[in-house]
Parts: sequence; C-alpha cells; structure tokens
Amino acid sequence: MQRLENHQMKAQISPIIQNFFQQVGGSMPFASRFAIANRWIMESLLLAQLTKNHSTNALVRTTTALTMMKGSDAPNVLSPEVEFVVNFRLLPENTLQEVRDHVEQAASGFDVEIEQVDNAREASKVSPTDVKAYKMMEASIRRLYPDLIVTPYLTVGGTDAIKYQNLSDHIYRFMPIKINHAEQQSMHSTNEYISIENYLKMIDYFYYIMRHYDDETI
Repeated sequence: MQRLENHQMKAQISPIIQNFFQQVGGSMPFASRFAIANRWIMESLLLAQLTKNHSTNALVRTTTALTMMKGSDAPNVLSPEVEFVVNFRLLPENTLQEVRDHVEQAASGFDVEIEQVDNAREASKVSPTDVKAYKMMEASIRRLYPDLIVTPYLTVGGTDAIKYQNLSDHIYRFMPIKINHAEQQSMHSTNEYISIENYLKMIDYFYYIMRHYDDETI
C-alpha cells in the first residue's frame, strides 16, 4: 500500500491538457505562460507543480486512492490475510493493463493476488471539439459568460455519462455554473447545493441549446 501511495503512475501532459494550456495560457501569469510556451524544457517543472495539488494532479496522471481495507473480524484475532481496494481514475492515455502492470510491480516480493473489481473499465473516450455539438455548447456558454475563455477540459471525476458511449461519440460533461469553495466542498457531502443563480443559468443554457440546435447559422 505504501509503494502504491509513494510511487504513483507516471505524470504526463496529455494532448487534452496541452490543448487546454494553449487556450488559456494567454490569461495566466508570466511564469505560467513561459512554462507552457517552453514546454520542451520546462515540462518537468510544470508537472512538479501540477502534481502538488490534488485537483491538478488528476489532470496529468492516473490517480491512486486507497479506499477500503479489511483484516481481522475480531480485536483479539490476527488475520491470516488482508484485503484492500485501490481506486484508480484512468487518464485517457492509460489502460487497465498498464494499471495492472503498475500494481504488479508494486507488489513484487509480496504474496499478493490482484483482482479487478466488477466495475473496472477503460478510460472514457475523448469527445471531438470540431463538431456542431461542441459549437452549440460554446455559443450557449458565451451568452451566459461573455468574458470567459471557452476551452476543452478533462473531467476528473467518474460520471454516468460513460453509459452513453454506445450511443454517441459526442459526450460532454459540463455544467454552466460558477461555484465557490464552499459549494465545491459540499459535493457528495452534507448540505450539497448550488445557488439559485446557478440553477437558473443551467436552465437557460440547456434551453438555448435545445431551442437553437437546428439553426443553420450555428
């Protein structure tokens, strides 16, 4: 467990994040702009900074989280074996086999059995941005937030959108809301909420897309 925690999967700047940096780089402080513009010599420094933060770490590597462990069923009994579960959120550039190889390397020298849990799956497909669906999203966002930069991004959490992959290649995990730190911390926790302003903007956003999707001017 310590090996998996201390030696996580390799960090990398994927094409998705590189595209994101190119889109937003002009609005960043000089040091960040310089690192992005000179990635060929600054990539190791850029990755070192990104991996320090939990949110940005998930943008550049398959994340590792030890979530469950089971040993003895009684306080006075030594367990002959221990089971633990590790949750990996796959970067699109990684595969289940690469994760398994990584775990096997960490388990070298131990008597360990490795098993994939039932909901193990490959990383989600990357949706295209040169299509009408994305352009409709962009148009609706700009109506609500005219001063913002609209750019593709990587959703770091698992969502039910994966279930639509057999129906379409155009799946976009996005909500048009601006949330503060308190709202972010409430997600999947006590008193989860968004503001009334955000709720109304979500309605406006989806209404515009549904109302104007067949417009020839888009």
